[in-house]
Amino acid sequence: MSIIDTLKQYILKAFDLKEDELYKTCLLQLNIFTIISVLLIVKPTISSLFLSELTSSALPLGYVLTAIMAVIGSFFYDKALEKYPLNVIIDRTLIGSVISLIIFGIAFNFNFNKGVLLFVPYIWVAIFGLLAASQFWILANLVYNVREAKRVFGFIGAGAIAGGIFGGYLTSILTKLLSTENLLFVAALFLSICIPITRRIWKTEIAKLNTFQVSMRSAPKGDSPFKLIKQSRLLSLIALVVGISVLIAKLVDYQYSDYASKLINDPDELTSFFGFWFSTLSVISLIIQLFLTKRIVGTFGVGKSLLWLPTGILIGSILLLIVPQLWVVVFIKIVDGSLKQSVNKAATELLSIPIPIEIKKKTKTFTDVVVDSIATGLAGFILIFFINALDISSTYISLIIIVLISLWLYIIYNLRKEYVIAFKSLLEEPIAKKEKTSKKEIKVTSIIDTVLNVFKDGNEKQILHMLQKTLEVKDERFFYGIQQLLEHPSSEVKALAIENLYYLRTENLSTAMTRLIHDQNQRVTTSAFRYLLKHHKKNNVELFDTYLFSNDHTIANAALIGLSIELRNNIQLQNRFNLVTKIERALKQYDHLKDVTDKTNKINAVLEAIGNARLASHYKIIKTHLNSENMDVLNVAILSASKTLEHQFINKIVGHLSLKEARKSAVEALTFYGEPIMDVLYKKIKNDAIELEDAVFVIQIIEKFASQKAIATLIKLTGDTEHVIKVEAIEALKRLKWNHSHLRIKDRFIVDKILDECHLYQNTLSVIHSQIVIQYKKKALNPESQEENEARKRLIQLLESRLDRQLERIFRFLGIKYPPTDVDPILPTILKGKEEQRIHAIEFLDNILDSQLKKELIPVAESILVETISEEKIKTLNLKVLSETECYTELLKRKDIKLKLTVLYLIEKSNDSKFNPILKLLLQQETNAKLIARAQSILNS
Repeated sequence: MSIIDTLKQYILKAFDLKEDELYKTCLLQLNIFTIISVLLIVKPTISSLFLSELTSSALPLGYVLTAIMAVIGSFFYDKALEKYPLNVIIDRTLIGSVISLIIFGIAFNFNFNKGVLLFVPYIWVAIFGLLAASQFWILANLVYNVREAKRVFGFIGAGAIAGGIFGGYLTSILTKLLSTENLLFVAALFLSICIPITRRIWKTEIAKLNTFQVSMRSAPKGDSPFKLIKQSRLLSLIALVVGISVLIAKLVDYQYSDYASKLINDPDELTSFFGFWFSTLSVISLIIQLFLTKRIVGTFGVGKSLLWLPTGILIGSILLLIVPQLWVVVFIKIVDGSLKQSVNKAATELLSIPIPIEIKKKTKTFTDVVVDSIATGLAGFILIFFINALDISSTYISLIIIVLISLWLYIIYNLRKEYVIAFKSLLEEPIAKKEKTSKKEIKVTSIIDTVLNVFKDGNEKQILHMLQKTLEVKDERFFYGIQQLLEHPSSEVKALAIENLYYLRTENLSTAMTRLIHDQNQRVTTSAFRYLLKHHKKNNVELFDTYLFSNDHTIANAALIGLSIELRNNIQLQNRFNLVTKIERALKQYDHLKDVTDKTNKINAVLEAIGNARLASHYKIIKTHLNSENMDVLNVAILSASKTLEHQFINKIVGHLSLKEARKSAVEALTFYGEPIMDVLYKKIKNDAIELEDAVFVIQIIEKFASQKAIATLIKLTGDTEHVIKVEAIEALKRLKWNHSHLRIKDRFIVDKILDECHLYQNTLSVIHSQIVIQYKKKALNPESQEENEARKRLIQLLESRLDRQLERIFRFLGIKYPPTDVDPILPTILKGKEEQRIHAIEFLDNILDSQLKKELIPVAESILVETISEEKIKTLNLKVLSETECYTELLKRKDIKLKLTVLYLIEKSNDSKFNPILKLLLQQETNAKLIARAQSILNS
């Protein structure tokens, strides 16, 4: 075996990579290595030129301007992401950065780096570091699914660490060969390498993904991260700890820069100094991360581990007041730079275990960008007011740091207490309210011990809940606690334990998994097969062939499903394992099986395998069984169709929503598509592409997402849609509003909708009154036929029933604005209560409504008390008498198929050509095929 092959096998084994992943993973690693290297070349270069020209007195203003530009820039960046594809944004960012570096290099060489102009490159380098790294990780998340990301991101992250070490030391060496200004050209050359790499990655890995796949691999959007943080005391305290650590880091950075610039006057030497120490910090941080972090966090616990960073800075700050020397500032900088990215980061991540993963995803960017920017700006203001204004030595910043560290320690104390409370609620959450357990209470001590105690003494629901949390963390210290759960009586616990062990590498458990293959539960056997596929030392192809060809159908089916999940989206491995051939063989076995249960299990395994592996060549099999009369097979086919994330299956799945036996699977399947499904479903409802009985259940799917996007979609569905859809959408909005306090529904929207419904109610009354007048006039002047008279009576009756619908919608909308417990009983009381109760209900309504709603709604409510449309009622509601043509034109504009058909029937029976223009207009605007055919038929006759 050649050296290259040996190295390749070592990398695959050491970093838990698959052979077919190596190329794209190395490309991504080279990309982040180059980006961080460029940052470590540019940062010391710009810093030295900035300090040499403007001195450290300009740094506070630099911090403030950087914070302001970061916040403003993030706003416009978000707008750009809405307008342009991500690959275009990344490409333009890289090209723009290369051009910027060249322009800065030319400007510095021609001595244009004077005065305030230096703030431009200083702010640019801060934002570049934030933006380039952020874009890279967004790109990486699109390349890998969640399972792959958990395995390979450690290897890719090693590229960032290596870049941090390489860039700084390279800068230190190059300053002996080149002037500081010319280092920017070197950085531009390095960064230009990222452009073809990024384009290649996008073309080969991301361009082939559809909308649903991209959404599944992207961070969730829409909900307010600020509100989510505000609602969680634990998240708020974590954000405060992050903010105060950044604030102190900036003050330390100022001291470090001030001392260095005063002692080193030559810009080249200053650049070399900064470059050397930036890289040295990365080296020290790496050593601590590899050899000390787990020991420190494991020995001292998470709470005490958080004290290391502030304590180290505190010792350094006190020492600096006694011995104001550069080496002391360097020591403080080393403590801050190394412990922050190792011990402190690991402890903070473990502290967030009780926080749901979706909430963490939604708030991470806010914490990383906004909190960081606010803290940076605050550091600038502190320095401006205390150092520049008072003109005192930077040494005395240590006094401010000591005060802030006292606050930091106080917040950590509260954070530890809040963590205990959150952890206790985490343990209680899975237990039903009615359930009383005799198990002893699990004491919350350190995070690691508490988790292990749950695995040892917790009940089934507590263990399952904790296994979901450890699946997010992937920490080897949980290995033996999870391993013991392989003997647990619950199949769910065993399956989830195997899922966790899949990512842990303390020991190889292939022998234990071989035994679990014979478990009675298919989920356990499937998980065990997936573990073996990844960890078994022997030839995996031969191993799986043995089980796939087993006479035990349960084992063969589980092996096929496990294999398909592991080979998802991986054409090379699918070919290596001959997955298509294995599915074809399973189909032949299915044809020859006699036992109904065996046949059902076999076809279900095949359907799951096709969906899991996304085998487009066999989608026809899923389509066939989406029409199955066997409900078990139909449900599996529905779920398998959704696993493909293909648009072609959506209509078929939606068509099963009205089928009670398949509804649960259809809802789950459509939800699996992720948030983009809401746009697809909305368009289908608007275009009448979904049957009404199915469309009602679509509202449930949208509601399940419980996001701001779900709110926006439901709001649109309360517009020009059928009544049943409107009512379901309003009810869904009401539930989301009162069950999820972080979701926002504008008060103005609710008021406008209520006013619209009030106007529609009045308009309907006008049409009814007009029809009665028309009927009376025709009776007196030119009697209408019996058929026309019956058609008109039918229309009036239908409009009266529509009045009830409109009232229902008005009061349902009120239930979004005001507490439903107050509003919901009002309408039934007005409609069916005794006279005194009805009057009291209207009085209560009069008391709670604001002036604008009161003006429109109270007359409507009072009109309900009057049984007939009297002259007084017409006058009170200011009803307009419409002509017959105006009536029909108005009614045919509404989104109400039954009402339109009734109007068309009346037009047909009136047999009057004056209505032809109305029919022609309807044909131009209508999308419903049934209405179009009816109108055309009447027009032709």
